[in-house]
Amino acid sequence: MSEHSETEKPQRSGDDRTNAGSKSDDALNSPEASAPMLDVHAPHEVMHTWKSFFIHIATIVVGLFIAVALEQFVEAIHNHHELAALRQDLRAESRQTLLDARGAEAAQIYELDWLGRRVAQVQAAIFEHLPLEPRQPYNVPNFASPDIPIWRSAKAGSRISLLTKGEMNAYGEVEYVQRKVETLSDARKDAEDAVRSFHREFLVLPNGGLDFTKGSPQDLHRYLTLLTRTSVTIDRYLYWLRMLQGAELAVSDGKTNPDDLYASEAKVAGTAAGDPL
Repeated sequence: MSEHSETEKPQRSGDDRTNAGSKSDDALNSPEASAPMLDVHAPHEVMHTWKSFFIHIATIVVGLFIAVALEQFVEAIHNHHELAALRQDLRAESRQTLLDARGAEAAQIYELDWLGRRVAQVQAAIFEHLPLEPRQPYNVPNFASPDIPIWRSAKAGSRISLLTKGEMNAYGEVEYVQRKVETLSDARKDAEDAVRSFHREFLVLPNGGLDFTKGSPQDLHRYLTLLTRTSVTIDRYLYWLRMLQGAELAVSDGKTNPDDLYASEAKVAGTAAGDPL
């Protein structure tokens, strides 16, 4: 009896073939297998017509106009609030400047009176050959020099453009007068320092007077010159302090016409002692 050299291959049933075909179909129909590498869609609508093109452009233009209008509206509100705050600050500064100018005015009146009496003493020593009397007590009131820092800060920051032209001109006039006041204030300090320096050249007597026993007639004449020069400088300073008060009073009353400011300045400064020349 012979033996077979090859093993028999198992026969697949029809069900096996059916199951294999079913698995193959499922694999082909699965999303992973059926998804293409590039998903291309045909246009959903036809090319734009000229009408739709212009509608599209008009929509963009209207949107830009609305955006710009809203931006300007917000900026206008911001400028309105900033202008209101600036006007309030400037009004407060005008009130403070008036107070400071009046305080400085009172101090200058006191000093002019003191200088006038001292000049009379020195003149008596020179022209009547009398002994120079002791200096009288010098108790000038304390005062703050007027200033306008808010206006100058707003001007440096270009915020004054928020104001009307009349307001800018009015505050510009105040600034002009303020500069004159500051210039004369420096001149006044220099003149006073010259008098103080002269005093220190001589010994002070127990009664408060200066020991002029070794002083020459030329020293007395120089002293008189220093005193009168100081008096004239303070007189000019006082004049412009009152000019500043007149300008600030006009601005505080809401006046912006230059003629109104000049009239207010002349009205207040007209009471200044002496000649401003």
